[in-house]
Amino acid sequence: MILASRGWNPATSMVDVLKEVRQSLLDSGIVAYSTVTIKKEYPKPAIQLERLSSEIFATANGFCQEGMTVLSAEAAVPFLGDLSRLEATDKIALPFSYANQIYQRAERGQELQLPLTFEVTTKLGRKTHCAIFEFINGLPDMHVLLPKWVMDDLGISEREVVRVRGVVLQLINAVQIQPHSVDFYEAVRQSGMEVQLLLTESLARFSCLTEDTAVPIDVGGTFFNVQITKLQPHGAVRIIDTDVQHHFEFKVDFEPAPDLEDEAAKKEFQDRSLAALKLKREMSKQKQQDLEDRCRTARRRRYDALRAAAASAEKATAEKTGEAVDIALRMPNGSQVKGHFLLDAPIACLVAKALESDWAQEALPWGIHLRMAYPRKVLKEGDVITKDFHRCTLSVQEEQAPEDEELLAASAAPSPEAKQREPEAMSSELPELNEEEAMARTQRAFEIQRYLRAGVSLEEAERKYAAGEVLPPTDESRRPEPAPPAAAVAPAPPRLERTRSEEEQRQFKVEMVVNFTGVDAAMAQVALEDQDWVVESAINSLLDNMG
Repeated sequence: MILASRGWNPATSMVDVLKEVRQSLLDSGIVAYSTVTIKKEYPKPAIQLERLSSEIFATANGFCQEGMTVLSAEAAVPFLGDLSRLEATDKIALPFSYANQIYQRAERGQELQLPLTFEVTTKLGRKTHCAIFEFINGLPDMHVLLPKWVMDDLGISEREVVRVRGVVLQLINAVQIQPHSVDFYEAVRQSGMEVQLLLTESLARFSCLTEDTAVPIDVGGTFFNVQITKLQPHGAVRIIDTDVQHHFEFKVDFEPAPDLEDEAAKKEFQDRSLAALKLKREMSKQKQQDLEDRCRTARRRRYDALRAAAASAEKATAEKTGEAVDIALRMPNGSQVKGHFLLDAPIACLVAKALESDWAQEALPWGIHLRMAYPRKVLKEGDVITKDFHRCTLSVQEEQAPEDEELLAASAAPSPEAKQREPEAMSSELPELNEEEAMARTQRAFEIQRYLRAGVSLEEAERKYAAGEVLPPTDESRRPEPAPPAAAVAPAPPRLERTRSEEEQRQFKVEMVVNFTGVDAAMAQVALEDQDWVVESAINSLLDNMG
């Protein structure tokens, strides 16, 4: 409701909006079910293999081909024949010309590192490792064949570009896997084999393994994907060896599938989560209520102290008489309070009037500051009311209360030192207007506006003004030249004759704004309407826009 018309307040912050949304969700009694098919992400790969940036394996056999085009065995059938046996492996096929490039290293006296294993890297940096399936005669250069399931794991499609690089991998010591689904365990149970033995035999059929990849495991003629979560001794290892008689063992461990829960466990988890959520919500609501009560009490003490101090200062001038001026105070919520105030009365009289308003009694401000729009300045405690304040509208700005509840409680009563510092701090944020600079800006805006009316482009007008050129006065223009630099501020509006009608008074104000700023009458009228027909405020807003 705080975003609706009835609850709208210009001072509402985004923090208040988010708190309101949160509280609305809690009050609605909504129940969030956190049990889903997959309740957690797969573990991140081990630190020794950063898949998007790692180059932990040096290039082997001098083989590294950038920009190779990927084909599946199915796509290569028209010109290479049936290669379906490739799909049952994790290996790659390369053009026959690359075999000469690699094996001739031994003839040249260079070291030939066996077995041949390769690293395949996509344009996005995802990697996998595999051994050579075959060097195929007839496969064009810069082409590589990959099993379709390997392409799916890499996230690539037909004829995408990859890099193929020769690497040397160490033999596997241990592997940790995680099934993708609870169906895997049911298939293993029906096969009658122990899961450890089945995994060891199935993984031994591969040539290489890479962390954070998915490989298919055959269980009773059905393939189930399992995630490779951890490898030893490195993030990528080989399972093949040049000595086929060499027998080696590796340890297989696994984590449960993410959805390995029966209905009873799910129901228990939901009940437990719902009970914890209700308890947390009740405790949070009570804590929030206690905090709001303490804050409200602290703000009330602070407000009463401010109001008493302002009333005391106002009382000192209550018995005095003399000339009075009319001053309006615009509150943060848009409402206005008007009053008559004696000349030379302290600013505390204005503060007291603002603190007595309906807005202040509802908002309990931590403190307020009074700001004059023209000339722009923040009133200080030692200022007094002068004739310049007559028919002027001052903006009331609310001081932000401390957020920490302990600080809020400790700062309930304003200290004399704090009251002296607050106006100065606000004054440093909103310094008084530099009169010479304001006059220069006014002169520049006026002359450029005359050039524009004469049909000169904005760039040309700015150039002419910078060069010191000024248009001569014309008979068509009824706007007088701006006041000399000694006139720092807009001339105060003369008192209107009693015989002027309301329309004549408005037309007179429009002419004043036009004469001082150089804008056209329509723009001057819009600015006056936005500023409640206060000439000084309208002039100030137009000068800000021109600057």
